[in-house]
Amino acid sequence: MERITNGAILPLGMRGGVAALGNFDGFHLGHQAVVGRALALAREREVPALVASFDPHPARLFKPDLPPFALTTVKQRMNLFSA
Repeated sequence: MERITNGAILPLGMRGGVAALGNFDGFHLGHQAVVGRALALAREREVPALVASFDPHPARLFKPDLPPFALTTVKQRMNLFSA
């Protein structure tokens, strides 16, 4: 698993892949289904699978006065994605 942060350019080998896009905080069954579908499509198409998540939660950008909240840390999410 590779982590790309801070607006880094996507490596050439990952371009054209299938992406699951979401916050994925907690990684519940619905999140697992979204990521599972992306993995299945990537396998079918023989392209890379990517999971795009956010830190901080996008709501913080639109409502910066909200108190910080998170069910999982970035490190915990990385562990959940690689399990």
